Amino acid sequence: MLLLRFAVWALFVAASSSVAFAQSEFRFSLAAPLDGSNAAYFLAEEKGYYAREGIKISMDASGGSGEAVTRVGSGTYDFGVGDVNVLMEFISKNPAAAPKAVYMLYYRSPLSVASFSKAGIAKPTDLNGKTLGGSLTDGAYKLFPAYSKFAGVKADTVKWKYGDLRLREAMLLKGDVEGILGFDSTMYFNLVRQGIPAQDIKFMYYSDAGLDIYGNALFASKKILESNPNAVRGFVNASAKGWHDAIANPAAAIAALKKRASLIDEKLETEKLQWLAKNQITTAESKADGMGGERADRFQRSLDTVAAAFELAVKPKASDVYTAEFLPAAEVRRLP
Repeated sequence: MLLLRFAVWALFVAASSSVAFAQSEFRFSLAAPLDGSNAAYFLAEEKGYYAREGIKISMDASGGSGEAVTRVGSGTYDFGVGDVNVLMEFISKNPAAAPKAVYMLYYRSPLSVASFSKAGIAKPTDLNGKTLGGSLTDGAYKLFPAYSKFAGVKADTVKWKYGDLRLREAMLLKGDVEGILGFDSTMYFNLVRQGIPAQDIKFMYYSDAGLDIYGNALFASKKILESNPNAVRGFVNASAKGWHDAIANPAAAIAALKKRASLIDEKLETEKLQWLAKNQITTAESKADGMGGERADRFQRSLDTVAAAFELAVKPKASDVYTAEFLPAAEVRRLP
């Protein structure tokens, strides 16, 4: 009888563990193809950081911030990474399905217009009448109206050609467009990979026109925030550790990425990760405060600015877009 009871108990525990494991699998939408910008998450997975939090992450590439936000907003994905301003626009239009940012990553926005020297695009008004290339799902395209208003660009004179995020640079190389929109690092390294000399690539940053905005953030679906806050806390903690380690040792992060994307150029992707760490992540603010958080006054100003440029009927409050509830310990957030 004792053995029978033990056997029944063992079967119950095994079944419970199986259910718990199934419930701990989550989908994570990246905001780009598999490249140096998301190597930190693969490093975190390789080091077992997600597993130690009791969660399993399935990571998928996407066509940009717009797609990542839509995936999470629809509930198809539990977590995402992408431009927090695109997230804000989605929240204002879909409050009932609103995801929320849980960890800030980019303290300086990388959104920009890239062109070749021969195009003669030296100031924002030089974009008037030009043909630009962009991806409909990318944050840079979605925020171009805001940039235009701040920069004095006559947006109705700009002509557009659209393509997948991975084909954007091809349009510029073929001469189909005179400039393209996107993250500086993505465009720069894709063009350098095609043999374009670095000195021939010119950038105009949205931030130079007065858009002092944050960039990418990790965000979580409304469903997971409400139903499993412990999973959100574990995801953020593991991802933060991955970013800390990736900044400290970019080569290890790219090696982890290469196991998932064997055809990447390790040298260029390492340089891309280092670019992001230097230009988007490391600022006076992140040095002082650590990664993950935001400064309430700056964040609210940036949201007000973007909401006005989008002419949103409903302007979200900062607390609608971001929560500090799931931030890890200070030592995890500290820049290496």
